[in-house]
Amino acid sequence: MEMLTPNVYTETKIRGCNPSIVFTSEGSVFIDTAQWLSTLLEMRAFAKERGPIKYLINTEGHIDHIFGNHWFAGESIVIGHEKLDEIFWTVADEKDCYDYSVDVLERQDKAALPLMPSREEYIVNPPQITYSDHMTLTLGDTKFELYYTPGHSTSQTCVYVPKERAAFVGDTLFVDCQTWLHSADIGCLLKTLDFLETLDVDFFVPGHGPVCDKSYIAKQRSFIYEWIDAVGKGIAKGWDMDTCVRNISFADRYPMDIGQPESMEYVQRTNVIRCYKYLTNQQ
Repeated sequence: MEMLTPNVYTETKIRGCNPSIVFTSEGSVFIDTAQWLSTLLEMRAFAKERGPIKYLINTEGHIDHIFGNHWFAGESIVIGHEKLDEIFWTVADEKDCYDYSVDVLERQDKAALPLMPSREEYIVNPPQITYSDHMTLTLGDTKFELYYTPGHSTSQTCVYVPKERAAFVGDTLFVDCQTWLHSADIGCLLKTLDFLETLDVDFFVPGHGPVCDKSYIAKQRSFIYEWIDAVGKGIAKGWDMDTCVRNISFADRYPMDIGQPESMEYVQRTNVIRCYKYLTNQQ
């Protein structure tokens, strides 16, 4: 794990989202969970050495963020946006979420596969506490400001920790890797990027890629506008959506995040579709 401050740790070098831990004087708060089970269990053991794990906050409902909720059931209170149920467990292929998780372990974390519970024993463990626009959580000497930041998904949460000068923004930011727009409301996403620039932080923990500072927000916004511009030029040529999909790609710009090379074609196709629908008022 990477230590951002003496109380903030994150893991950015595994497949899936960047799970993080914030320590307080009365226990720890997890923000999202690792999709590699071995890493998840290591992070839990590390946290419990310093006290109880009081809360788990899900920044969204995509599988790579909530896969590990099972291991917090009955122990920690789960928090998320009230719309989380609309997208909880959504995956990007034909497998259901349990099979998708097992497939990841079989291919990339095989030693931990025996620790995966059976389908019947697996606990989805959705949030017990939800909020609508803004929520303040205080644990010991630390405040957590949860903001509704829609765009990448309908249930997106930014977790701002002023004391640690850190914000955990989930998939609102993809740093130095391919940006997924597959579930995005692009108009909302651009507004959310504007909001993030108002936060007084030193560290932005993205959903994927290395930790960044505020300067990366402009780079993320610019890349989204490049997608929009490319699709817009296609529309101006008279291309329909399928033609845009066949002819537009930014696969050479960034790699896929760790452990997901097979998703490149999916990302290029769905990004074009989302931009096309945004420009033609179909969102």
